[in-house]
Amino acid sequence: MTHFSPAGVTNPQLSKRYAKAMEFLYDRINYEKLANSGGKYPFRLRRMVELLVRLDLTRLVHPSHLEGLAKVPATPENTPQQTVPIVHIAGTKGKGSTATMVASVLTAAGIKTGAYTSPHLHRLEERFRVDGLLCEPAELVGLVDRVRSVANEMAKDDAGEPTFFELTTAIALLHFHLSKCQAIVLEVGLGGRLDSTNVCLSTVSVITSIGLDHQHVLGDTKELIAAEKAGIIKSGVPVVCGVTETGPQAVIEEIALANNATLYQIDQDFSVQSQPNQDWGSQISFDANNSALQSIADINLSLEGIHQTRNASLAIAAIQILMQQTTHSVENDAYRLALANVTCEGRIERYRLPGDVTVLIDAAHNDDSIAALCDAINVRGGSASQPMTFIFGTSIDKVAEPMIRRITKLADTLVLTQFTSNPRFTDPESLRNYIPTSWQGTLMVEPDPLTACRIAVEKATPGSTIVLCGSFFLAAETRQWFAAQKL
Repeated sequence: MTHFSPAGVTNPQLSKRYAKAMEFLYDRINYEKLANSGGKYPFRLRRMVELLVRLDLTRLVHPSHLEGLAKVPATPENTPQQTVPIVHIAGTKGKGSTATMVASVLTAAGIKTGAYTSPHLHRLEERFRVDGLLCEPAELVGLVDRVRSVANEMAKDDAGEPTFFELTTAIALLHFHLSKCQAIVLEVGLGGRLDSTNVCLSTVSVITSIGLDHQHVLGDTKELIAAEKAGIIKSGVPVVCGVTETGPQAVIEEIALANNATLYQIDQDFSVQSQPNQDWGSQISFDANNSALQSIADINLSLEGIHQTRNASLAIAAIQILMQQTTHSVENDAYRLALANVTCEGRIERYRLPGDVTVLIDAAHNDDSIAALCDAINVRGGSASQPMTFIFGTSIDKVAEPMIRRITKLADTLVLTQFTSNPRFTDPESLRNYIPTSWQGTLMVEPDPLTACRIAVEKATPGSTIVLCGSFFLAAETRQWFAAQKL
C-alpha cells in the first residue's frame, strides 16, 4: 500500500529525502499494538493540540482544548478567530465519499478547499488534497521536516511523541494553511470523540452512518458507537445526520440537544429522490423539508449505488448550512458540475476488460458496506444471467462471517485471498469456515492477491463480472493491475 519513492520524481536527492520522510512517519505505526489494543487505543487529544499550537495553528483549535495549555490562554486576544470554515465528517461508512463530494462542490464553486481523508490507496499524498490535487512530493517532504522538528521536541517532554495519525492530521492542516485554503474538509480517522481531527474548530459536523466496525475500540453496540461518532458535535455547531436507525439516531439527537447544536436529519429535514442511470450512476433530486435548506433538481451523480445518493444529499445539506455561516456562495450549477464528475477511488470502481468482462473494485470492509455493494449490484441485475466471481480478503480485526454470507448470495465463484502490505491480514484458509454449507458455488483459495486476480480473469467468460472487496489494502494492491488490463 505504501511506496517510499515519490511518483514522477527523477531528482535523486528529493527521492532520498522523501524516503526518509516516509520512514519517519511509518515508524510511528505499531500494527500489533493497534490490533491488540483491547480498547486502550493511544489517542491523545492534548498531545494533538500541543502539536498544532507548536506549529502556529492555534486558530484552528477549538477554544475548549486550549484551556490550561501552557503558553496559550483560553481566549488569546492577539490571535484572530479562525476564519477558515471546517466541515468535520464522521461515520462508519460513507464519510470518505461524502468528504470528497463536499470538497468537489466547494472547489467547483471557486472556493479553494483542502480535503483530508484516510486511508490512502497508494501514496500518502492522497490524504492531502487542495482543490482535488494531491500534495506534491517536494511539498510533503517540507511539511514532514517541519512536523518532525516539533515532534522531536515533544518526545523530550511530558507531551510525548505524536503518533502517525496525529502527525498526518497536523501535516494536512499545515498544508491547507500554507496553501491559503478558504475551506477545509476533515474526515475522521476512527470514531470521533477521541480522534485527532476532533480538536479542530468545526463549522458544520456530519455523521453519515452508524454500523458495527472497530468494536474493540468504539464499543460493541451501535448505540455505543453512535456516542463515539457524535463526539464530534460541538456546542452550537449545526449537525447533518444520515443515521436513521432508531437507537443510534436517538443517541445522536440527545448529544446534539445537550450541545445546543441544530440537527438536520435525513428523511426529515431533507431527502433524496434517485433513479439509476442506464449505464452508471444516478439522477437525483435533493428535496428540502426545512426552510434553512433549498431543493435542487436534475443532478447527475457519477458515483454508483443508492448509498452514494444518500451521501450526496448529506454533502449538499452540509454545504448549504456551511454557506449560511460564510461570505462564500455555491450556485446550483456548482453542485451539478461537481457531482457529475466526482470520483472516489476504490468505491465501486468499474473497469471494462477485454472479452466483455466487468471488474468492480470496492474497499467495503464491514457488513454494512458489503451490503451497500451487494445492493448496488442487485440494482444492475446482479448475477441473474451472467457468472459473477468475488475476490475477497479482509483484516484480522474485521468480522468476516456476515460479509462472506452476503457475497455468497451473489457469487458463483469465490476466490479467498489476502493482502501482503500489512501484517493485519486474515489467513484466507481460515475464511473457509464462514462459507454457508448451502452455497453451491466454486471455491478457490489463493494467498497471493495478484495471482487471485489473474485466476479470476482467466476463468471469466464473456458478460461476466468480477468483484473485489473486503479491504482498502486489498483494493490498493490490485486496482493498478486491473487498470492495466482495461480496454
